[in-house]
Amino acid sequence: MDGADATPANSSGGQNASDWGLRGAIPVVHWAIMAISPLGFVENGILLWFLCFRMRRNPFTVYITHLSVADISLLFCIFILSVDYAFQMELTSGYYTIVTLSVTFLFGYNTGLYLLTAISVERCLSVLHPIWYRCHRPKHQSACVCALLWALSCLVTTMEYAKCIERQEHSSPRGGCRAVIVFIGVLSFLVFTPLMLVSSTVLVVKIRKSTWASPSSKLYLVITLTIVIFLICAMPMRLLYLLYYEYWATFRNLHHVSLLFSTINSSANPFIYFFVGSSKKKRFQESLKVVLTRAFKDESQPRRQDAGGNATTVETVV
Repeated sequence: MDGADATPANSSGGQNASDWGLRGAIPVVHWAIMAISPLGFVENGILLWFLCFRMRRNPFTVYITHLSVADISLLFCIFILSVDYAFQMELTSGYYTIVTLSVTFLFGYNTGLYLLTAISVERCLSVLHPIWYRCHRPKHQSACVCALLWALSCLVTTMEYAKCIERQEHSSPRGGCRAVIVFIGVLSFLVFTPLMLVSSTVLVVKIRKSTWASPSSKLYLVITLTIVIFLICAMPMRLLYLLYYEYWATFRNLHHVSLLFSTINSSANPFIYFFVGSSKKKRFQESLKVVLTRAFKDESQPRRQDAGGNATTVETVV
């Protein structure tokens, strides 16, 4: 579909008979994507508005703000492409428009993976080295890390487009694409995913040792649940997308399903923040600002006194 079927060379401009047959075989997947992605888009938009304009920022909310931007871009692209594919409405005119949306989708996905790894690693460091985190952590570390991860995602996505997506359209040699697939596979599954798994395991151990009344335990739980959902729903998409370049006929049906799970992942994060941050006795009765503040409260971060005497921790967002 959409970004997936824009990838192979035989999908440029129009669709062949097998593509039309495939469309008729998977309507449920497209209906689910078109139902879930707008909901996730609105959820992340509301979350982004609160994070930017209604709440004080701390190092953790800086990461969440950037993660919401990545999720919004992913959900927007996948919704437009899914509508175009399912209803054959030609909303996206031309091959390069489809490719642009597909590449933006990949860009948002890659950034989400890198940001989640950075979140889990930093929280792990705060557990293992609390003194460093409280006393020596650079003030704008989160913003700088996010900027570097966006740049890395841009580089990886550009390589994937130049060597795999565009080359397939022009039937160019595939050696460069295979090298990029290996590079992305190593980066995703041998660097970022293991870092995410190890650091999240440390957080799980920390949660088990903490009391549920502790504010920090909610933050650890938010991170852990977000990572678990990502690993279950979104990681298969990255693997299938890489396999898709070489084995399109074999994996195209599974690829559509993986896109649905990726949509679920990007839409689920605001729900996680809400249910972890809300009080069991007052669920649906508290303001969203109170719930999010409780979910993102960072007790391990040192505080400074503002002009009114209130303790605050603020970090800028790039």
